[in-house]
Amino acid sequence: MKKHLRVLIVEDSEDDTLLLTRELRQAGYEIQHDRVATQRDFTTALNNNPWDLILCDYTMPHFSGMKALYLLREKDDETPFIFVSGTISETTAIQAMKAGANDYVLKNNLKRFVPAVERELRDAEERRQKKTLEGNLRKSEERFRALIDNSADGIALVAADGSLLYESPSTSRISGYQVGE
Repeated sequence: MKKHLRVLIVEDSEDDTLLLTRELRQAGYEIQHDRVATQRDFTTALNNNPWDLILCDYTMPHFSGMKALYLLREKDDETPFIFVSGTISETTAIQAMKAGANDYVLKNNLKRFVPAVERELRDAEERRQKKTLEGNLRKSEERFRALIDNSADGIALVAADGSLLYESPSTSRISGYQVGE
């Protein structure tokens, strides 16, 4: 079964785009992709479609790969962004990753390309799941807090050493002491 993948390719070369899409198809992906080479087209593509992955050349005549990275990260910190370039140095690639890129692959060494894509897609899914779980936990804690804070019963949590960890607002009404006394 093919895995569906929506890919935005920021690339000025149609040949390089074909190379990348061929690599992904050979790895078993069914690809829906768009290629952009200008800031305006990139911004439009970001605003009009959800993307599973962004592949970006570092050096292009009408747009900067770093600018694309900054524009994406202002809007979205979840979508994997991988530089695929023939001109990026290791030092520049490290700086790009510190700025929010997930990885970089050299065009003359594409054996790392598919494993990098698969790793970043897997990591992005894990980040989404973690974010969802954290949101669910926060909502559950808010419901629990509202239930306890609005309870007519006095509720207190006491540590093993006898220190008071928490007392509900109703304990003041019941005991006649202010919370914390």
